[in-house]
Amino acid sequence: MNKINCSQLTTSLLLSSAFMLMCLSTPVGIEYMAGTAISFAIQFLLCIPIIILYKKGFSLSAYCDGGHYFIPCLFVLYFILRGGMSFILVWNGSEELSLPFSAPLITAVLIGVVCFYAASLGLSAFVRSSTIVAGILAVTIVVLLIGAFQRMDTMELSQSTDITVAGSIIQNLSLADTLPVFFVLMNFTNNNNKKPYKSLIFLPTGLVLWETVLFLCITVLGSLLPTAKYPFFLLTSVSQPFSSQRADSLYLILFVLLCILRITLFTVLSAHLLGMIFPKLKFRSVLTLLLMIGTAILFGMISYTGSIFSIISIFILSFVIPIIFCVQLKKHNSWKEKT
Repeated sequence: MNKINCSQLTTSLLLSSAFMLMCLSTPVGIEYMAGTAISFAIQFLLCIPIIILYKKGFSLSAYCDGGHYFIPCLFVLYFILRGGMSFILVWNGSEELSLPFSAPLITAVLIGVVCFYAASLGLSAFVRSSTIVAGILAVTIVVLLIGAFQRMDTMELSQSTDITVAGSIIQNLSLADTLPVFFVLMNFTNNNNKKPYKSLIFLPTGLVLWETVLFLCITVLGSLLPTAKYPFFLLTSVSQPFSSQRADSLYLILFVLLCILRITLFTVLSAHLLGMIFPKLKFRSVLTLLLMIGTAILFGMISYTGSIFSIISIFILSFVIPIIFCVQLKKHNSWKEKT
């Protein structure tokens, strides 16, 4: 797999986080803003072992070459599960947007075909397309700010919601699936052992994005918030910057692109890890996408949410496992990147 740079890594993770922000379906208020800030601080602390590990020269590829497959299998399983959850989020979000297709299975198949094509182009093509989508995201935020500016009422910040700061932290941490992705993507980042801490820029950037949108939701929607199933989508419908032309198509395009990029990212990483575990396995991207769709169907049938399970998984994959690697790396020089 081709190497990427830190800015491309940051862009990929930021876009994945932006998709989760668009699909946020919880009451938001000043408590949720505080909880989100604390959550991002915790995420920063969780990333420290990853930074230390790659600073020491660790290579996940070299680890797999040594015949160690259990931990890579855990990451593959996690990416497939999160990909399945992404399909669920698309199905739910399509109810709020005027998508040209509404049947869940048709949606999954169409998105799956696009993701398969994107994944077949490799990681380098993926990160190049991410840069373009990041530009669309920036334009969308500007349009959103213009539309929301005259409708802001800062007095709404004093209104409290049923969700507590502690509950907000837990809820936001359950959405932090970029951390395990960060651990794996660092393996494909150029010069990741020189200044790996630069890769953490995706966290403060993501925090600014989240807090900006949450602030707009609170100050613009006000009394509408308790009835908002998806605050971001309601915000976009209320905050229209142009009197003669609605910006719905822009938000629709962004939503679909972010969805495709996120699922493609999970597919690319899963397929590559499967290739390291089972070198002779063919059609890995197709298999991964089919498992994601199957997982989504299963989750839909049982109405799965799994916030606590998600937090535990993130903690183990992005904190516990890197710490174990840090401890054992001195005894296993073969796990280090070959120079």
